[in-house]
Amino acid sequence: MRLPRCFVVILASVLLQTHVYAIEPETSGGELLQRMAEANRQLDYTGIFTYEHGGTLKTVKVFHAIQDDREVERLVLLSGPKQEILHRGNDVNCEHMGNAILRGNAASLATIPEQTLNNYFSVQIKSDDRVAGRDVAVLHVVPKDEHRYGYVLGIDKETGLLLQSLLVGNKNRVLERFQYVDINIGNTVNAEDLLASSDSMHVVSPGKSNCLNRGGMPDRQSGAWRAGWLPPGYTMAGLELTQDNTRETLIYTDGLSVFSLFIDSEMPANLPQMQAQRGATVAYLSRVTVDGRHYTICVVGEIPVETAKLVAQSVSPRQSTP
Repeated sequence: MRLPRCFVVILASVLLQTHVYAIEPETSGGELLQRMAEANRQLDYTGIFTYEHGGTLKTVKVFHAIQDDREVERLVLLSGPKQEILHRGNDVNCEHMGNAILRGNAASLATIPEQTLNNYFSVQIKSDDRVAGRDVAVLHVVPKDEHRYGYVLGIDKETGLLLQSLLVGNKNRVLERFQYVDINIGNTVNAEDLLASSDSMHVVSPGKSNCLNRGGMPDRQSGAWRAGWLPPGYTMAGLELTQDNTRETLIYTDGLSVFSLFIDSEMPANLPQMQAQRGATVAYLSRVTVDGRHYTICVVGEIPVETAKLVAQSVSPRQSTP
């Protein structure tokens, strides 16, 4: 069985202008995250990074710039099958689903309100290091409960750019690793470097890649199912129904990670309970019978497997109001 893929947040934009945000010795962890967000929105760069996830390692070349206040980014995979991803014409504040497989979502830490971040994470500057030949400040973002992952970030001391991100699970196991091996910050990106090399390459435009909308709230009463328990800080962010009502998808986020809950009445009734994990992404599948009809419950996303299990076990039909 091929499990559905949940979308995750991509790395925040790294943009045009050549301002420098030098990190002072007295900078706090929260201030460092804020400077990272500012640098990501205002610096133009080219570079090569690696992304390790679920036992696979990808090497990616990136060109990133802003044209007329719109984001333009081209990603070229240097390992494995030939592939390119091109974002063109998206608003600089738009977060995409398209290239989530290539880069982690650690930069979204800077978009979470400080009080909310402090409720669920401890943020501490631990040490200095070097990434891609540049000095970085190492920031530890440690979860305060067992229902989310932690991060170790390497943030460029001169500019504030995120140059390294480790996503850390239980027992300090590194589940995903994003890291630059070479980067050139501040020079204008050539126009030809922002063009796909052929029509067969994967091009993502505003019409094909919707922004992830974290501001709006779907109608929680419009679906037939509900999760009776959610990890602290997670709220409903999306709801999808098939036309024949055989599948319902509920999407939840804490502003950083995303998981999807699928309720399906069409899958085989003899499917066993199962779980799987690839890097930080887990899938937990169970079954429930309501009024003699069998339903498959599947939770997919970037949460620990025990958390996915608790969510799946809490799912029940929504009671209609008289």
